[in-house]
Amino acid sequence: MNRNNNNNVVSNGKKAGLLAAAAVALTLGSGLAMAAETPYYIGGDVGKTEQRVAGNSQKRAADSYSIFGGYKLNENFAVEAAYSDLGTVSFGGVNAKNKVYSLDGIARAPLGNNFGIYGKVGVAYAKRDYSAGLGDDDKTGLKLGVGVDYALTKNVSLRAEATRFNNLPDSNGFNKKADRLGVGLAYQF
Repeated sequence: MNRNNNNNVVSNGKKAGLLAAAAVALTLGSGLAMAAETPYYIGGDVGKTEQRVAGNSQKRAADSYSIFGGYKLNENFAVEAAYSDLGTVSFGGVNAKNKVYSLDGIARAPLGNNFGIYGKVGVAYAKRDYSAGLGDDDKTGLKLGVGVDYALTKNVSLRAEATRFNNLPDSNGFNKKADRLGVGLAYQF
């Protein structure tokens, strides 16, 4: 081999090495980008709901659950949509099944590395189905909540929340207010 051929071989080897390094970097970079957190999250919780009846003088409790999904605008603010099944309560021989669909704004304050507290306010559409042939009723109104969260992992958080629904249909002896305590998990993907 002459000297020019050796230079070409070295030059081609450097180019091939640089191309291979670039390909590896692009592959690793795209993998890291795919593994990065997105602002979207989903979750669910279970709890107890206490509903007022008889003109606010009595309360009835029911098992309840909620499923939700949201978008974190940043570490302190999020928008969340939820479906809450507040359970069925009875009063005066009538059963009422309560469902709520809501859209909330959330403000969160971190308390250290894993803990946070948050407040939420939103608009909620509530539907109450009555037994005994009384039909159903619906109403839109205010939803308020406060809660705490704890990051179990980078993507999974434990949440405990107290919520006031102030918009349930007010008829057949059932009041518009319901208070709910729930505990659940949120997954950020």
